Amino acid sequence: MSVTVKGLAAALKDLDKQENIVIQAVKDILASTATDIERQAVANAPSTWEGQPLTIKQRIDKFVEDGGLNWKVEVKVGDPVFEIEAWLEFGTGLSAKEILSNPQYTQEVRDIARRFYRNGQGRIIGQPYLMPSFFRNTANLVRDIEAEINKDLK
Repeated sequence: MSVTVKGLAAALKDLDKQENIVIQAVKDILASTATDIERQAVANAPSTWEGQPLTIKQRIDKFVEDGGLNWKVEVKVGDPVFEIEAWLEFGTGLSAKEILSNPQYTQEVRDIARRFYRNGQGRIIGQPYLMPSFFRNTANLVRDIEAEINKDLK
């Protein structure tokens, strides 16, 4: 005995179409968010330190992975010994302690900052430029994705 469900093929095709719409909506929001993070980080990055020009702005870039479902915005470190990009982002010494005590900074972010720790005696005052841009642009990310999905499915 067999049972035939009328309209099953059409229903499955419609579900596939909706899945593709949802995936594209997510990709669109993630791409837009990564671009906004990158632009704001570039705008906020310091151009000089102690009177010397810096090239941090030129080394902020975004990269796409997993066909658009994963984005990275990062700063390419210019000198692996003199890591001014990270020191200005997180500060050193007491400045780092103050910046990293911000409740928005997760343990993951603190662990990243810890990789640049030297001796805790530094006096570089942090001028965060990347993390504030990240927090600002991802604060409503889930809501934005849901809104885009709902708009695209109508």
